[in-house]
Formats: sequence, C-alpha cells, structure tokens
Amino acid sequence: MKQVLSVFLLLALTSSALATTTTTTTTTTSTIMSYNIRCGLCEAPENPHHWKKRKYFVAHLIKTHNPDVIGLQEAELFQVEDLVEMLDDYSWMGVGRDDGRDKGETTAILFRTARFSLQAQQTLWLSQTPLKPSLGWDASYRRTLSIAKLLDAQSKQFLYVFNTHLDNQGETARQEGAKLLLGEIAKIDATSPIVVTGDFNFTAPSAAYDIITQTLADAEKISVTPATGGGKTFNGFGENKEPNNKIDFIFVKKSTRVQHHLVDTAIYNNIYPSDHYPVIVSMDTAPTTADTSVSSQ
Repeated sequence: MKQVLSVFLLLALTSSALATTTTTTTTTTSTIMSYNIRCGLCEAPENPHHWKKRKYFVAHLIKTHNPDVIGLQEAELFQVEDLVEMLDDYSWMGVGRDDGRDKGETTAILFRTARFSLQAQQTLWLSQTPLKPSLGWDASYRRTLSIAKLLDAQSKQFLYVFNTHLDNQGETARQEGAKLLLGEIAKIDATSPIVVTGDFNFTAPSAAYDIITQTLADAEKISVTPATGGGKTFNGFGENKEPNNKIDFIFVKKSTRVQHHLVDTAIYNNIYPSDHYPVIVSMDTAPTTADTSVSSQ
C-alpha cells in the first residue's frame, strides 16, 4: 500500500513540475457599416425614391446585418431619428453641417447601446476653419467629419470611429479633407483601435485614396476571406450602370484583422433603399489576453 501511495505522489509531483503557464488570446469582433442613405428631402414626396417610401427598407437592410456601429452619410436629422426609432437599440451622435446643430445633412454615427457607450464626440468641418460651419477649398458643399469615442462593454477598451463625406466636385477639397482626417487620427493613442467609414467620392486608385492608404488600409484589400458583393457602391436608384464605381469605403489600421468585407446590393420589390449600397465589414477591434495553467501530459 505504501509503495502504491509513493508512486501516486511521485506522479502528482512530476505533473505539477511540468505544469506550464500559457497565454490564450481572444478577440473582440465588431460589425461596422458605412451607408449613404440619400438625403431625405432630395426627392419630391410623390417620387418613388422619397424617404417616406423607402425608409422601412433601409431599416430592414440594417437589421439584416445588425451592425455594432454605423457611419451614415447624407443623413438629415429626421432620417436619423426615424432609423433610431425603427431600429430600437441604437443611439447616435452628429450635427447638421449647415449650422452645427440641426440644419443640413449629417455624418451621423450610430452605435448599439448594448455594446457601446459614447464617451466623447466631435464634429469638424473639412475646411481651413474646421471648428465652425464652413466651406473648404474648392468644395461644392460644406463637408463634415464626425468622431466618436466609444467604450466597448465587451473588451472594456475604446474604439474610435471616424465618419465622413468628402466633396463630390472639389479635387483639392478631397485631398485636403483626407489629410485633415489623418491629422485627427494621429492624435489618437496608437494602441487604440480605429475605424473610418465614409462616402469618399473617389475611386481607387486616386490621389485622395492614395493619401489615406499611405497610413491606413482599405478593409476590402486586407480581408482574410474574399470580399463579396462586387465593386459597385453607387447605383443611382438603378440608373447608374457603371460596373466598378466604388466610392464608399471602410479604412482601418494596417495591423487590423478584417474577417470579411461585403457590399450589400439588396433591393426590395424593385425599390432601392438608397442610391448607394452599404459596405459592411467584420473586424477584430480589441484583442484581450488571459493566462491559464495547462498541465503537460
């Protein structure tokens, strides 16, 4: 009996001596959407593309993906309010580009309240005077950059979201707007995850695209699974027939792991939810580590 007990103790001590501490890594994944929903007052009420006739399709499309964060472009405040009411579990930030309050289009950022809480926010104008409503360089419209600092309830880390809409006419405005965006990103702690959504009104390659991708990565290009949905994001409510006119992008840090990139081309009973298709990515936003003891066998 003593001999058996001695052997048991020896095995236990040997197993304990071989025990090693390893580090397992889990990742926090977020679904991000960029969506130009077309301004709500741009069509007459009798027009089949008027907001009141398509807003339910926009809400349904968003619910299909259940994104954690949405960067909207051309969203007038009543459109944002409509969507938040229909989607139910989102909050948002943003201001009208015309007066910094409630007039004009916004680059609103929506976020799921069960996942994220807003810690800080800022809206800048893409111009030489970014702190006040203003027209920049050769732009045809006032353009804004919305910035949200979100606290992730899962990872307990911050996620910085930048959402913008570059000018459709001014080449200088697009390039200078891209530089202003990168300047704001440079102010963020280098260890924090960031994501940039927007209607950039450029295709790749182009001067402004190249400016951004010197620092950031096009999420489509670094997706670990093949991107789906094609290379067209502007549909013009079905009128635009260009096969590759992608002007809506999501940019991330070059070190970010993008799991998937999708352009959703869904239409409903021949009605287009918007004159743009949304871009959706699934990405790792905050790696966390935990130590666990594993005994060698």
